[in-house]
Amino acid sequence: MGTMKILILLLLSALLLVTEITAQHLKQRRDLTEHERTEHHRFDDVEKWARVFEDTARDEWQMPNEVIETIGIAKGTVIADIGSATGYFPVRFARVATEGQVYGIDIESNLVDYLNARTAREKLPNLKSILGDPDDPKIPERVDLVFICDTYHHIHKRGKYFENLKKYMQPEGRLVIVDFRKGDLPVGPKDEMKLAEEEVVRELTAVGYRLQPNSAQLPYQYLLVFDLNVNRPE
Repeated sequence: MGTMKILILLLLSALLLVTEITAQHLKQRRDLTEHERTEHHRFDDVEKWARVFEDTARDEWQMPNEVIETIGIAKGTVIADIGSATGYFPVRFARVATEGQVYGIDIESNLVDYLNARTAREKLPNLKSILGDPDDPKIPERVDLVFICDTYHHIHKRGKYFENLKKYMQPEGRLVIVDFRKGDLPVGPKDEMKLAEEEVVRELTAVGYRLQPNSAQLPYQYLLVFDLNVNRPE
């Protein structure tokens, strides 16, 4: 084999190696970017996070009473709050749905323990916190309402997650998403972690949810209400 052919083969081998290394690097970069978009805090110091989540100053912009009024919760409603943390919304839901059941779902065991202790302390027998998985909320029964506040952008593989979520919802069930708008806001995560309202609508309609109108006007967040896009008799 001539010297020129050997040089060409060596050059081709080097190019193939560089291409493979570059592809691996790009994949790692994509994986890291997704992780960065969905990273969540560690919650080892639960009491500290309880002070953050339950701070009364949050009421001014979270507007929990207006959110509950917009959703429309009856006494017998069965609700799952995914990303329930220390119970900011689940406790309020339980005080409205007094003849129903509220499940606080979280993937952090110490937050689950905290909310269950709070439930006992505040005598809310219709509220129970449950440990879910990152890819499966493990709701114990079919619910009338799934509520997700400030958590949607943390969920990996959302198409698969929300397709799976349907099995936990009643046929007439609703899904409510509350999350931060894009832009420079005084509260909420970094802008690169946020998802635009239009992106959330696109993702959920793609897996069979149907957007419903609502009149919520929160200062820093959008509130989206979906039902299951199933065929119903006219």
